[in-house]
Amino acid sequence: MRRGQIGGQSSAEFLALAAGILLTATSLLYIGLENNELSSVLQAARDGAEEAIATIELSYGCPANVENLRYNEGKITISLTLIFSPQDEINWTEFKENVVKKMVREYALNCIRNAVSGQETPTAVPVKTIFHTYDVSVDLREVFR
Repeated sequence: MRRGQIGGQSSAEFLALAAGILLTATSLLYIGLENNELSSVLQAARDGAEEAIATIELSYGCPANVENLRYNEGKITISLTLIFSPQDEINWTEFKENVVKKMVREYALNCIRNAVSGQETPTAVPVKTIFHTYDVSVDLREVFR
């Protein structure tokens, strides 16, 4: 072979090396997308919960705080502390289940759906993506004043 010419074997080795680099880069991109999705989903769940809390506080005068957000295999659990002032017209158990937990779950799921697909729906159904199906549950700790 003359000087300055590339032989056939070098070309095959180069193609194998380039294919390996491309495969590695693609795998890392996929892993990075999944991790980015999860962090976006958790932030959206927190934003939705805080928006619901603000609405509840304005409507009912019951302040609350997001204490913790946990994720386990598609299930996001939002832990809240609700400061409740008993009022005659509000049944605490009904208020807790039908207003607070329901509203926080709906707002969180809508924010998650908006974060991953740019859509909002009026119903609170789990959000499906390529990587996971996300659902939200709400744990509530009551503090009476």
